[in-house]
Order: sequence, then structure tokens, then C-alpha cells
Amino acid sequence: MKKINSEDYHDFVIKNGKFIGEFEQMYRKSKEIPWHQNKQHDSLDIKLTIQLLKEYSPFDYICDFGCGLGYFLDILKKETGSSECRALGYDISPTALKKAKKIFPEYSFKKLDLMKNNTKLSKGKKKEKRLFSIRGTLWYVFKKMENVIQSINNKTRKGDFLLISQNFPPLESDFVGKDIIPNPNALIYHFSGYFKPLKTIYLEDKISRKNDNWFIGLFVKK
Repeated sequence: MKKINSEDYHDFVIKNGKFIGEFEQMYRKSKEIPWHQNKQHDSLDIKLTIQLLKEYSPFDYICDFGCGLGYFLDILKKETGSSECRALGYDISPTALKKAKKIFPEYSFKKLDLMKNNTKLSKGKKKEKRLFSIRGTLWYVFKKMENVIQSINNKTRKGDFLLISQNFPPLESDFVGKDIIPNPNALIYHFSGYFKPLKTIYLEDKISRKNDNWFIGLFVKK
């Protein structure tokens, strides 16, 4: 682990076109909340996500991979969860999980490295309607995409829903991870071995040159 002396969360993620990936240091040292997770409720992509999910909700169990501080998990639970919905968040950073539990004590949080081979979870209640989600995380795990997909597959059962929400830079630009995920269709291809796409949205900002284009896809486990 390379020690980074910074309070800017960007410096721990991707810098000068190189992937850094020091998320534990980021959650320890960042002066502001990374990615402004606490201010995303009114984001257009999240509003579209909720509207898409409401056709299939309410869910009895919601699990968020790469949950960070738990704010997106909280939105999913409040907007699409049943009255008895259980919520679980996974993240690689122990500091993030500790902070998330303090903010949302009613939810469960556990450490998980998606890039490693992971064993299956317990199957839970057979009649539960379950939603698994991963938002904005794939750029940080793309180097082990096969392991990531297998890890998610191992934690789901037939009929479970998977929400993939991923922002993209302008597709014609050069960006870290383009060789693995050059466009939204590549995401569908990577996950199609285990998950069937139900509905997809691609929200493109023609003015912004930042990572402001969102793919939102709802899949079901085959």
C-alpha cells in the first residue's frame, strides 16, 4: 500500500490517467464525502433508476455492492423496499463500513472484495423478492471483471434482480478501463452469461466532458 498525503478523494481513485484504488485511505483522509454520496438523491440517474425499479418492487431484501457510506442503499430501501425489507451493504473499506453503520444503524454492512473469489451466501427465504445492486463501482474493479461477475453470480439465485448503474465518460474519449468496458453494450455482454437484461437506459450528456453519462440496467438471474 502506497501512502498518499492528500485530503482530496480524487487522488485516491484515479489520477493522471492511472488507477490508484486506495479506498481505505480515501475514507480515512478525505476532507469531503467521496462522490458527494449524501447529496445524490435528486440526481437524474437515480430518479430514473427508482422509476425503473418501481415496476418490480417492493423488494424484501436489498444488497448493494460497493456501498460506500450506505446512502444509495438507503435510497433503494426507502423507495423500493417492502415494510419488512432487509438491507445489506458490502464494501472493501473497513472505515467506510464503520462510518456507514454509524449513519444507518438499522442496516447491515460487511467487508467484501469483489475481485477475489467469494463463496456463496446463504439462500435466504425462498419467497423473498431480492434486489442486488452495483452503482458506479465497475471502473474500480474492471481489471478482475470475470471475478467480479462470478462473485455477484455466487451471491444470487435464479429470479433475483440485479441493478447495474454505471457512469461513463464521453465514449469517444480515452479513459481508464476502456479496453474492458468501452461502452454500455460491453456491460450487457459481460454480465449476460448469468443475467438476462430486462430494461436498460443510457442517459447521455452531450455538453459535459466528465463522467456524466449513465447506463442503468435491470437484469434478472437466469
